[in-house]
Amino acid sequence: MYFKVALILIGLSQFFQISLFAQEIHNPHFCGFHAGEKDIERLVANLEYAESVEFHRSNEIFYVPLKFHLIARSDGTGRLNENSALNQICILNQNFAPHNIQFFLKDKSFNYINSNAAFNNPSNSPSTLNNNRDSRALNVYWADETIPGENVLGYYDTQWDWVVVRNNQINSHFTLSHEIGHFFSLMHTFFGWETQPWEEDLHGNPVTQTFAPAPWAQIRVELVDGSNCGISADRICDTPPDYGFGSFLGGCSPFTLEVFDRNNDLIEPMQNNYMSYFFNCPEYEFTPMQEAAMRADFSSPARNYLRNGFGIPETDEITEVPQTIYPTHNGTSDYFDEVPLMWDEVTGASFYFVEVSPLPIFGNNSIIQTIVYDTEYTINDLNPNTTYHWRVKAMNETSFCAPISQRFTFRTSDIRTSVSSFPENLISFSLLKNPLSTGMKPTIGIENNHEFAEFKFEVFSINGQLLSTESASLSLGNHKFSLNYNFNTTVMYIISITS
Repeated sequence: MYFKVALILIGLSQFFQISLFAQEIHNPHFCGFHAGEKDIERLVANLEYAESVEFHRSNEIFYVPLKFHLIARSDGTGRLNENSALNQICILNQNFAPHNIQFFLKDKSFNYINSNAAFNNPSNSPSTLNNNRDSRALNVYWADETIPGENVLGYYDTQWDWVVVRNNQINSHFTLSHEIGHFFSLMHTFFGWETQPWEEDLHGNPVTQTFAPAPWAQIRVELVDGSNCGISADRICDTPPDYGFGSFLGGCSPFTLEVFDRNNDLIEPMQNNYMSYFFNCPEYEFTPMQEAAMRADFSSPARNYLRNGFGIPETDEITEVPQTIYPTHNGTSDYFDEVPLMWDEVTGASFYFVEVSPLPIFGNNSIIQTIVYDTEYTINDLNPNTTYHWRVKAMNETSFCAPISQRFTFRTSDIRTSVSSFPENLISFSLLKNPLSTGMKPTIGIENNHEFAEFKFEVFSINGQLLSTESASLSLGNHKFSLNYNFNTTVMYIISITS
């Protein structure tokens, strides 16, 4: 008898050690979606419509206009890399392709927001987000944080009808698709267990309670046999019960917990469902009923703004990589202050993403990240005698999965092709004693009627080669500035002044 008791205690001890260890190593991240009675009613209405004779079940592809808002600090730093954002749309379309739902980039552009408040706490900055909201699109805001202190990866806001996601979730195959599931009326597969996942000490095994521990509504506990699936938990009958197991197990390893419902049926949750909390599954999926609910929601009167007036966007699949024309790889540009980047047109592409960096690694090092609607982009503010790297990617409204080009490298020359001009009546210049006598330094008279300013004086040869650079800080008023370059009095020079 003692021997048997000892074995039972050891087994229990091992079980609790494993459970505690699993909870300790899993750093829980959560979805900030909070469903109310109206959200449940909306889901039920969608499911009823999906089962009605009016609902047109077909393989028609639904095209959803998407607007990404990339939020930075007030000084413009910290913004999500545009190439990563484009890749996220590729992932999103791959995830929803089996369900004949595709997303297109509305206006073929991102929206940019510079706001410390929205960057650090978008949940507390609804006016900033609303001022930038596109009334004809599914709005997704990318910020450094979502809800500070709550470890929330993303959320769908039912009041404002938009999605907010953390920047560090970019290119996740799970997070954005999960939140868009909420946008299209889906609940968590463990709906009702969000705030208090199953624990044996609290809920027993088998779980005999009728209602889940949700404090905001009476949500029935779903049974394995499906007898109450239409009025319980997520209301989706082809997703099995889940009592919040992913909240403490986290990963997608084989589910070995033996938890029983009140009929003593063993619960086996669908770990790889997009609306679960099991992370890092190799693949995720929506069930047929979830698909029907999302398509019914898109077809509902409340979503007219996503459907009417758009037509079918560009749908050609792009697989080609643009071939560059100028500057040649490892070549030198003709000028440094006007460098046209040129590439061959790609079939099916209607716009391109161009990225330029002074270092061979892009991302945070990039000085240019822009969408271009032509096969050429001209840069006017590069430094002379400097090496730059660039790459380009072809896209259209729905095709974002083509690879970006290889990294191309060029070096700017030291020849200028353009000269800056100043506003009339604000700053004027005159060259004193021109031409020069032997041994004289040219002196420039400056009348500054504007404000304190930094000036740069550059001397060029007649063919545009940069010979000398000097700078000066000049206050309001009249000034004389002498250049220190060793001029040859028999040669003509060009002097450029910029501020």
